[in-house]
Amino acid sequence: MLHRIKQITTAFAIILLTGSSAYSQKGGATIGSDNQTHDFGVIAEADGFAAHSFTIKNTGPAALVINRITASCGCTQPEWVKTPIAPGSTGEVKVSYNPKGRPGPFHKSIIIHSNAANGRLTLYIKGTVKSRTVPEQPAITYPYSIGNLKLQTKTIQYSRIYPGEALEETIRIKNEGKAPLKIYPAKTPDYLTVEVIPDTIRPDETGEISVLFDTDKVKRMGRISSILPLSVESAGEKKAEGSIHVAANIINNFSRLSASEKAKAPAAQFSQTLLDFGKMTGKSGGIISFIGIGGKESESLVITNTGQSPLLIYSVDCDDELVDISGGKKELKPGASSTYKVSIRPKEIKARLEAFIHVVCNDPGGPVRLIKVTAEK
Repeated sequence: MLHRIKQITTAFAIILLTGSSAYSQKGGATIGSDNQTHDFGVIAEADGFAAHSFTIKNTGPAALVINRITASCGCTQPEWVKTPIAPGSTGEVKVSYNPKGRPGPFHKSIIIHSNAANGRLTLYIKGTVKSRTVPEQPAITYPYSIGNLKLQTKTIQYSRIYPGEALEETIRIKNEGKAPLKIYPAKTPDYLTVEVIPDTIRPDETGEISVLFDTDKVKRMGRISSILPLSVESAGEKKAEGSIHVAANIINNFSRLSASEKAKAPAAQFSQTLLDFGKMTGKSGGIISFIGIGGKESESLVITNTGQSPLLIYSVDCDDELVDISGGKKELKPGASSTYKVSIRPKEIKARLEAFIHVVCNDPGGPVRLIKVTAEK
């Protein structure tokens, strides 16, 4: 009898918890934190992992369930309470940062996904890693300039990123002027968060531009490309304008496909992986070449679905403005083909052209394909 009572009590508790979770999904649970950013200050690379625990509070009338937590890079490891947080109660999210091989300032984000009505909660950690010894600091070159600001690169590429992920990349920067300077990013798309660390860079000081790409704020698959304008201001100097290029390929996560599902998947086959326009004389070595309207020289790229399921072509894009792409279909049935026209204007080619077309599709054997485009002046 006592055992039967325990069973009923347990079942009743599960029903209450399930009902609470269902209610919270309708707006009952509310997530918050004791603080949103933790500054580690200066930490030594030799000391290993640095950790901080954020206190997460549920201020809503229903149970709060943390489904998952994503970190902006592999150097940041989150741990969290797996049981529901009751109304008015708190739980902990522990965040550890690995400073090994990462001397200099850092700023990382952690996104908490839950059933809270007020959406996701983003937490941040920051600080500066002191290298083991000065000679171990990597030699960094800064070949690009925006005024007195020198940049390690002007391009950030997220080659592959899955829906639901938020990844961060950084660009190392240096002030080679004689006065402190400030960097002002222009208005960015919702899916990008740009931060300059530190906000004021003194002469001969280094820092970084941090760019966080959040796929939850992008409404489509495929290649996403943005130009981010930057303004650099320094006392006694004329304001300098420049930009950085950010691009990402958002692809399906095929990690859970079974062997049978992969066998029935679509497969993309390309007529060629190199479009060589040769000398800009109106002649070319591709499948089709002609001078069309507007003085464009064009070639054809044919994509065929040799698989057993519909092939979805999310995007066929080139980041180089000298290359235009038109035509083609977004969905190919098994055995079907589609032709894309790739065009350039000979008069706009001032030097040797080397660019890549990015094709993003739902072929698990190759969701991102590169087609090289070349031309000679």
